[in-house]
Amino acid sequence: MVDGPTGPTGPTGPDGGDDADEQEEPHPLGAAATLAVSRQSRKERRGRRAPGGGSRIGLSLGYRALVVLIALILLAIIPTFLSGLKKTPRNMIGISYGGGPFESAHFQKIVKPGSALFFNGFFDPLYLYPSDQQNYIVSKNPRVGAIRGKDQIIAPTSDRVQLTYQVAMYFKLNTDLLRQFHEQLGLQYKAYTSGGWNNLLQDTFRQQIENALQQQTRRYSVGDLYGNAKLLVQLQTQVQKTVSQKLISALGEPYFCAPTFKPGGKCESPNFIVKQIDIPSGVVTAFQNVRTSQIQIEVMKNQVLQRQEEAKGIAALNVQLRIAGQNYVLLRAIESGKINFWVLPSDSGVTIQGPATGSSGSGTTPTTPAAGSATTTTIKPGG
Repeated sequence: MVDGPTGPTGPTGPDGGDDADEQEEPHPLGAAATLAVSRQSRKERRGRRAPGGGSRIGLSLGYRALVVLIALILLAIIPTFLSGLKKTPRNMIGISYGGGPFESAHFQKIVKPGSALFFNGFFDPLYLYPSDQQNYIVSKNPRVGAIRGKDQIIAPTSDRVQLTYQVAMYFKLNTDLLRQFHEQLGLQYKAYTSGGWNNLLQDTFRQQIENALQQQTRRYSVGDLYGNAKLLVQLQTQVQKTVSQKLISALGEPYFCAPTFKPGGKCESPNFIVKQIDIPSGVVTAFQNVRTSQIQIEVMKNQVLQRQEEAKGIAALNVQLRIAGQNYVLLRAIESGKINFWVLPSDSGVTIQGPATGSSGSGTTPTTPAAGSATTTTIKPGG
Protein backbone atom coordinates (compact mmCIF):
# COMPACT_ATOMS: atom_id res chain seq x y z
CA MET A 1 0.00 0.00 0.00
CA VAL A 2 1.41 3.28 -1.07
CA ASP A 3 0.78 6.40 0.91
CA GLY A 4 -0.34 9.45 -0.92
CA PRO A 5 2.28 12.02 -1.53
CA THR A 6 2.70 14.86 0.76
CA GLY A 7 3.52 18.24 -0.50
CA PRO A 8 4.99 21.27 1.15
CA THR A 9 1.52 22.55 1.89
CA GLY A 10 0.51 19.59 4.02
CA PRO A 11 -2.28 17.13 3.65
CA THR A 12 -5.32 17.85 1.57
CA GLY A 13 -8.88 18.06 2.84
CA PRO A 14 -11.54 15.50 2.29
CA ASP A 15 -12.75 17.23 -0.80
CA GLY A 16 -9.27 17.14 -2.26
CA GLY A 17 -8.53 20.82 -1.42
CA ASP A 18 -6.30 22.37 1.20
CA ASP A 19 -7.60 22.68 4.69
CA ALA A 20 -7.63 26.46 5.13
CA ASP A 21 -8.22 26.28 8.92
CA GLU A 22 -5.36 23.94 9.59
CA GLN A 23 -2.91 24.91 6.84
CA GLU A 24 -2.66 28.70 6.46
CA GLU A 25 0.45 30.35 5.32
CA PRO A 26 1.45 33.51 7.02
CA HIS A 27 0.84 36.75 5.14
CA PRO A 28 3.97 38.19 3.77
CA LEU A 29 3.30 41.43 5.72
CA GLY A 30 2.31 39.59 8.88
CA ALA A 31 -1.47 40.28 8.70
CA ALA A 32 -4.12 37.63 8.66
CA ALA A 33 -5.39 36.52 5.33
CA THR A 34 -8.70 37.95 4.15
CA LEU A 35 -11.60 35.54 4.47
CA ALA A 36 -13.72 34.95 1.43
CA VAL A 37 -17.22 36.36 1.81
CA SER A 38 -19.98 34.96 -0.27
CA ARG A 39 -22.45 37.35 -1.97
CA GLN A 40 -25.97 37.44 -0.49
CA SER A 41 -29.17 38.04 -2.33
CA ARG A 42 -31.49 41.04 -1.66
CA LYS A 43 -34.16 38.73 -0.29
CA GLU A 44 -31.75 37.41 2.32
CA ARG A 45 -30.80 40.96 3.35
CA ARG A 46 -34.46 42.00 3.56
CA GLY A 47 -35.18 38.95 5.68
CA ARG A 48 -32.49 39.86 8.13
CA ARG A 49 -33.78 43.50 8.40
CA ALA A 50 -37.41 42.50 8.96
CA PRO A 51 -37.31 42.42 12.78
CA GLY A 52 -35.83 45.93 12.99
CA GLY A 53 -38.36 47.38 10.47
CA GLY A 54 -41.38 46.04 12.42
CA SER A 55 -40.34 47.91 15.59
CA ARG A 56 -40.17 51.22 13.71
CA ILE A 57 -43.75 50.78 12.41
CA GLY A 58 -44.97 50.06 15.95
CA LEU A 59 -43.35 53.25 17.26
CA SER A 60 -45.02 55.30 14.51
CA LEU A 61 -48.50 53.94 15.34
CA GLY A 62 -48.03 54.61 19.06
CA TYR A 63 -46.97 58.20 18.41
CA ARG A 64 -50.04 58.84 16.30
CA ALA A 65 -52.33 57.35 18.96
CA LEU A 66 -50.76 59.62 21.59
CA VAL A 67 -51.32 62.70 19.43
CA VAL A 68 -54.96 61.76 18.88
CA LEU A 69 -55.46 61.22 22.62
CA ILE A 70 -53.96 64.60 23.45
CA ALA A 71 -56.17 66.26 20.84
CA LEU A 72 -59.28 64.64 22.30
CA ILE A 73 -58.35 65.80 25.79
CA LEU A 74 -57.85 69.35 24.55
CA LEU A 75 -61.19 69.29 22.75
CA ALA A 76 -62.84 68.27 26.00
CA ILE A 77 -61.02 70.82 28.15
CA ILE A 78 -61.19 73.89 25.91
CA PRO A 79 -65.03 74.17 25.77
CA THR A 80 -65.15 73.67 29.54
CA PHE A 81 -62.63 76.44 30.00
CA LEU A 82 -64.42 78.73 27.57
CA SER A 83 -67.72 78.12 29.36
CA GLY A 84 -66.16 79.66 32.46
CA LEU A 85 -65.50 82.96 30.66
CA LYS A 86 -68.33 85.44 31.30
CA LYS A 87 -69.25 89.11 30.89
CA THR A 88 -72.33 91.22 31.65
CA PRO A 89 -74.32 93.42 29.21
CA ARG A 90 -74.69 97.15 29.84
CA ASN A 91 -78.24 96.80 31.14
CA MET A 92 -77.74 93.66 33.25
CA ILE A 93 -76.13 93.02 36.63
CA GLY A 94 -74.70 89.61 37.47
CA ILE A 95 -74.49 87.57 40.65
CA SER A 96 -71.99 84.67 40.67
CA TYR A 97 -72.32 81.45 42.66
CA GLY A 98 -69.93 78.53 42.99
CA GLY A 99 -71.59 75.30 42.02
CA GLY A 100 -69.19 73.01 40.19
CA PRO A 101 -69.23 69.19 40.36
CA PHE A 102 -66.88 69.14 43.37
CA GLU A 103 -68.05 72.12 45.44
CA SER A 104 -71.21 73.27 47.21
CA ALA A 105 -73.31 76.16 45.92
CA HIS A 106 -72.15 79.39 47.56
CA PHE A 107 -72.19 83.11 46.82
CA GLN A 108 -69.05 84.44 45.13
CA LYS A 109 -69.52 88.04 43.94
CA ILE A 110 -71.66 90.72 42.31
CA VAL A 111 -70.63 91.66 38.78
CA LYS A 112 -71.45 95.21 37.70
CA PRO A 113 -73.23 95.95 34.40
CA GLY A 114 -71.04 96.12 31.30
CA SER A 115 -68.09 94.19 32.78
CA ALA A 116 -65.23 92.95 30.60
CA LEU A 117 -64.57 89.26 29.94
CA PHE A 118 -63.55 87.40 33.13
CA PHE A 119 -63.18 83.81 34.31
CA ASN A 120 -66.15 82.89 36.50
CA GLY A 121 -65.04 79.33 37.26
CA PHE A 122 -65.66 75.86 35.86
CA PHE A 123 -69.40 75.10 35.83
CA ASP A 124 -70.11 78.11 38.10
CA PRO A 125 -73.41 79.86 37.18
CA LEU A 126 -73.72 83.63 36.65
CA TYR A 127 -77.30 84.90 37.10
CA LEU A 128 -78.29 88.09 35.26
CA TYR A 129 -80.95 90.61 36.34
CA PRO A 130 -82.06 93.91 34.74
CA SER A 131 -80.37 97.03 36.08
CA ASP A 132 -82.20 99.54 33.87
CA GLN A 133 -85.73 100.98 34.13
CA GLN A 134 -88.53 98.43 33.97
CA ASN A 135 -92.31 98.84 33.69
CA TYR A 136 -95.54 97.02 34.36
CA ILE A 137 -98.40 98.22 32.13
CA VAL A 138 -102.10 97.41 32.26
CA SER A 139 -103.66 98.38 28.93
CA LYS A 140 -106.53 97.43 26.66
CA ASN A 141 -104.07 97.54 23.78
CA PRO A 142 -102.82 93.92 23.44
CA ARG A 143 -99.48 95.08 22.01
CA VAL A 144 -98.62 97.33 24.94
CA GLY A 145 -99.61 95.60 28.17
CA ALA A 146 -97.58 93.28 30.38
CA ILE A 147 -99.81 90.37 29.42
CA ARG A 148 -101.09 89.29 26.04
CA GLY A 149 -104.54 90.50 25.11
CA LYS A 150 -106.68 93.30 26.51
CA ASP A 151 -106.16 94.04 30.16
CA GLN A 152 -107.82 96.30 32.75
CA ILE A 153 -108.37 96.71 36.49
CA ILE A 154 -111.90 97.21 37.86
CA ALA A 155 -112.51 99.15 41.09
CA PRO A 156 -115.85 100.30 42.60
CA THR A 157 -116.57 103.85 43.82
CA SER A 158 -118.33 104.75 47.08
CA ASP A 159 -121.67 104.80 45.21
CA ARG A 160 -120.97 101.33 43.71
CA VAL A 161 -120.16 102.36 40.17
CA GLN A 162 -117.56 100.07 38.58
CA LEU A 163 -114.67 102.08 37.12
CA THR A 164 -112.18 100.55 34.66
CA TYR A 165 -108.52 101.58 34.99
CA GLN A 166 -105.59 101.47 32.60
CA VAL A 167 -102.39 102.11 34.55
CA ALA A 168 -98.59 101.87 34.39
CA MET A 169 -95.87 101.28 36.99
CA TYR A 170 -92.24 102.37 36.35
CA PHE A 171 -89.41 101.10 38.59
CA LYS A 172 -85.87 99.78 39.00
CA LEU A 173 -84.63 96.68 40.80
CA ASN A 174 -82.85 97.54 44.06
CA THR A 175 -79.41 96.12 43.19
CA ASP A 176 -78.14 96.94 46.69
CA LEU A 177 -80.29 94.02 47.86
CA LEU A 178 -79.58 91.77 44.88
CA ARG A 179 -78.34 88.78 46.88
CA GLN A 180 -81.40 88.76 49.17
CA PHE A 181 -83.70 89.22 46.17
CA HIS A 182 -82.05 86.37 44.26
CA GLU A 183 -82.10 83.90 47.13
CA GLN A 184 -85.66 84.69 48.28
CA LEU A 185 -87.47 85.38 44.99
CA GLY A 186 -85.13 84.98 42.03
CA LEU A 187 -84.47 81.29 42.50
CA GLN A 188 -88.11 80.57 43.31
CA TYR A 189 -89.46 82.21 40.13
CA LYS A 190 -86.30 81.76 38.01
CA ALA A 191 -86.48 85.53 37.63
CA TYR A 192 -83.10 85.56 35.86
CA THR A 193 -85.03 84.31 32.79
CA SER A 194 -87.51 86.36 30.78
CA GLY A 195 -90.49 84.15 31.58
CA GLY A 196 -89.63 83.93 35.27
CA TRP A 197 -89.23 87.70 35.54
CA ASN A 198 -92.69 88.27 34.02
CA ASN A 199 -94.25 85.71 36.36
CA LEU A 200 -92.67 87.41 39.36
CA LEU A 201 -94.09 90.82 38.36
CA GLN A 202 -97.50 89.31 37.71
CA ASP A 203 -97.64 87.71 41.16
CA THR A 204 -96.27 90.73 43.05
CA PHE A 205 -97.04 94.00 41.24
CA ARG A 206 -100.44 93.04 39.84
CA GLN A 207 -101.96 92.02 43.16
CA GLN A 208 -100.72 95.08 45.02
CA ILE A 209 -101.87 97.49 42.27
CA GLU A 210 -105.36 95.99 42.20
CA ASN A 211 -105.65 96.11 45.99
CA ALA A 212 -104.43 99.72 46.23
CA LEU A 213 -106.71 100.94 43.43
CA GLN A 214 -109.79 99.34 44.96
CA GLN A 215 -108.94 100.69 48.40
CA GLN A 216 -108.47 104.28 47.24
CA THR A 217 -111.34 104.35 44.70
CA ARG A 218 -113.86 103.51 47.42
CA ARG A 219 -113.10 106.86 49.01
CA TYR A 220 -114.70 108.80 46.13
CA SER A 221 -118.02 108.88 44.32
CA VAL A 222 -118.20 108.63 40.56
CA GLY A 223 -119.36 112.25 40.41
CA ASP A 224 -116.21 113.33 42.25
CA LEU A 225 -113.87 111.57 39.84
CA TYR A 226 -115.75 112.29 36.61
CA GLY A 227 -113.91 115.11 34.92
CA ASN A 228 -112.15 116.35 38.09
CA ALA A 229 -108.45 116.51 37.24
CA LYS A 230 -107.39 117.60 40.74
CA LEU A 231 -108.99 114.58 42.38
CA LEU A 232 -107.49 112.24 39.77
CA VAL A 233 -103.99 113.47 40.61
CA GLN A 234 -104.75 113.04 44.32
CA LEU A 235 -105.98 109.48 43.71
CA GLN A 236 -102.87 108.67 41.68
CA THR A 237 -100.53 109.87 44.45
CA GLN A 238 -102.39 107.91 47.11
CA VAL A 239 -102.31 104.70 45.05
CA GLN A 240 -98.55 105.08 44.44
CA LYS A 241 -97.85 105.39 48.16
CA THR A 242 -100.15 102.48 48.99
CA VAL A 243 -98.60 100.16 46.38
CA SER A 244 -95.08 100.87 47.68
CA GLN A 245 -96.09 100.09 51.25
CA LYS A 246 -97.88 96.90 50.27
CA LEU A 247 -94.89 95.66 48.22
CA ILE A 248 -92.57 96.09 51.20
CA SER A 249 -95.09 94.41 53.51
CA ALA A 250 -95.59 91.46 51.14
CA LEU A 251 -91.94 90.89 50.12
CA GLY A 252 -90.18 91.92 53.32
CA GLU A 253 -87.72 94.37 51.72
CA PRO A 254 -87.88 97.36 49.33
CA TYR A 255 -86.76 95.35 46.32
CA PHE A 256 -88.33 97.80 43.82
CA CYS A 257 -87.46 101.52 43.70
CA ALA A 258 -88.21 104.60 41.62
CA PRO A 259 -86.67 104.89 38.11
CA THR A 260 -84.23 107.48 39.51
CA PHE A 261 -82.63 104.92 41.86
CA LYS A 262 -78.83 104.61 41.81
CA PRO A 263 -76.78 101.97 43.67
CA GLY A 264 -75.99 103.21 47.15
CA GLY A 265 -78.76 105.84 46.99
CA LYS A 266 -82.20 106.12 48.56
CA CYS A 267 -84.93 103.79 47.37
CA GLU A 268 -88.00 105.92 46.58
CA SER A 269 -91.46 104.58 45.73
CA PRO A 270 -92.02 103.27 42.18
CA ASN A 271 -93.87 105.70 39.91
CA PHE A 272 -97.57 104.98 39.40
CA ILE A 273 -99.53 106.57 36.53
CA VAL A 274 -103.27 106.40 35.82
CA LYS A 275 -103.41 106.39 32.03
CA GLN A 276 -107.19 106.27 31.65
CA ILE A 277 -110.40 105.82 33.65
CA ASP A 278 -113.46 104.46 31.88
CA ILE A 279 -116.94 105.02 33.33
CA PRO A 280 -119.91 102.83 32.25
CA SER A 281 -121.65 104.28 29.20
CA GLY A 282 -125.02 104.48 30.99
CA VAL A 283 -123.52 106.60 33.75
CA VAL A 284 -121.82 108.83 31.21
CA THR A 285 -125.14 109.34 29.39
CA ALA A 286 -126.83 110.24 32.68
CA PHE A 287 -124.12 112.76 33.47
CA GLN A 288 -124.49 114.27 30.01
CA ASN A 289 -128.27 114.52 30.38
CA VAL A 290 -127.95 116.19 33.76
CA ARG A 291 -125.43 118.58 32.39
CA THR A 292 -127.61 119.33 29.38
CA SER A 293 -130.60 119.93 31.66
CA GLN A 294 -128.57 122.26 33.83
CA ILE A 295 -127.51 124.22 30.79
CA GLN A 296 -131.11 124.46 29.55
CA ILE A 297 -132.26 125.69 32.97
CA GLU A 298 -129.59 128.33 32.92
CA VAL A 299 -130.69 129.39 29.42
CA MET A 300 -134.33 129.67 30.49
CA LYS A 301 -133.37 131.64 33.59
CA ASN A 302 -131.39 134.01 31.44
CA GLN A 303 -134.32 134.44 29.06
CA VAL A 304 -136.70 135.26 31.95
CA LEU A 305 -134.26 137.72 33.38
CA GLN A 306 -133.83 139.26 29.94
CA ARG A 307 -137.61 139.72 29.54
CA GLN A 308 -137.92 141.09 33.02
CA GLU A 309 -135.29 143.62 32.27
CA GLU A 310 -136.96 144.53 28.98
CA ALA A 311 -140.33 144.98 30.75
CA LYS A 312 -138.72 147.18 33.34
CA GLY A 313 -137.21 149.31 30.59
CA ILE A 314 -140.51 149.64 28.70
CA ALA A 315 -142.39 150.54 31.87
CA ALA A 316 -139.85 153.19 32.69
CA LEU A 317 -140.06 154.58 29.14
CA ASN A 318 -143.87 154.65 29.24
CA VAL A 319 -143.74 156.66 32.40
CA GLN A 320 -141.54 159.16 30.69
CA LEU A 321 -143.78 159.27 27.59
CA ARG A 322 -146.93 159.76 29.62
CA ILE A 323 -145.27 162.67 31.20
CA ALA A 324 -144.73 163.96 27.64
CA GLY A 325 -148.42 163.23 26.82
CA GLN A 326 -147.93 160.37 24.32
CA ASN A 327 -148.58 156.64 24.42
CA TYR A 328 -145.35 154.70 23.65
CA VAL A 329 -146.83 151.50 22.21
CA LEU A 330 -149.25 153.28 19.92
CA LEU A 331 -146.63 155.72 18.78
CA ARG A 332 -144.19 152.95 17.86
CA ALA A 333 -146.84 151.10 15.84
CA ILE A 334 -147.77 154.18 13.90
CA GLU A 335 -144.21 155.29 13.27
CA SER A 336 -143.29 151.87 11.90
CA GLY A 337 -145.40 152.54 8.79
CA LYS A 338 -147.00 149.10 8.89
CA ILE A 339 -150.43 150.20 10.17
CA ASN A 340 -152.87 151.88 7.76
CA PHE A 341 -156.01 151.83 9.93
CA TRP A 342 -156.57 152.66 13.55
CA VAL A 343 -159.15 154.04 15.98
CA LEU A 344 -158.29 156.85 18.31
CA PRO A 345 -160.24 157.57 21.44
CA SER A 346 -161.54 161.11 21.68
CA ASP A 347 -159.76 161.79 24.93
CA SER A 348 -156.34 160.43 23.96
CA GLY A 349 -155.00 163.90 23.29
CA VAL A 350 -152.81 162.53 20.47
CA THR A 351 -152.18 164.56 17.34
CA ILE A 352 -151.03 162.28 14.47
CA GLN A 353 -149.13 163.28 11.40
CA GLY A 354 -149.84 160.58 8.81
CA PRO A 355 -146.96 159.04 6.90
CA ALA A 356 -146.09 160.40 3.46
CA THR A 357 -147.57 158.48 0.51
CA GLY A 358 -145.10 159.56 -2.11
CA SER A 359 -147.52 162.21 -3.64
CA SER A 360 -147.70 165.85 -2.67
CA GLY A 361 -151.42 165.93 -3.30
CA SER A 362 -152.40 163.11 -1.00
CA GLY A 363 -152.13 162.59 2.71
CA THR A 364 -154.07 163.37 5.83
CA THR A 365 -154.75 166.43 7.81
CA PRO A 366 -153.79 166.46 11.45
CA THR A 367 -156.92 165.89 13.44
CA THR A 368 -157.70 166.48 17.07
CA PRO A 369 -160.90 164.63 18.09
CA ALA A 370 -163.53 166.43 20.11
CA ALA A 371 -164.00 165.49 23.69
CA GLY A 372 -166.26 162.49 24.29
CA SER A 373 -166.13 161.17 20.71
CA ALA A 374 -164.04 158.79 18.65
CA THR A 375 -162.42 159.50 15.35
CA THR A 376 -161.61 157.01 12.60
CA THR A 377 -158.82 158.00 10.32
CA THR A 378 -157.87 156.26 7.16
CA ILE A 379 -154.55 156.83 5.48
CA LYS A 380 -154.52 155.96 1.81
CA PRO A 381 -151.23 155.11 0.23
CA GLY A 382 -150.27 157.27 -2.68
CA GLY A 383 -150.43 156.36 -6.30
